[in-house]
Amino acid sequence: MYSPLLSHEYFQTPEGKENLFQVLENDEQLFNETLEVMLTLIISDPKLTFDVADLIESDYRNLYLVIMKKVLGKENEKGIKGCCKEI
Repeated sequence: MYSPLLSHEYFQTPEGKENLFQVLENDEQLFNETLEVMLTLIISDPKLTFDVADLIESDYRNLYLVIMKKVLGKENEKGIKGCCKEI
């Protein structure tokens, strides 16, 4: 089954991109599924994983801080000193 939402043509014009982003914004389940697929692609490549982590740290500081707070909270709950103990 062909889905125009998945067509690469969406990314060829500003209007197409805006339409795609609007669909994702309006459909929480589709957004979650899309994000999960993208994250799976990211973690499948170590270089891409580091590049995205750097992007999150530098350009999406609030997301980075929430992630680090969760990591540190889990370490404190379990009394585990992990790789991020210097943070």
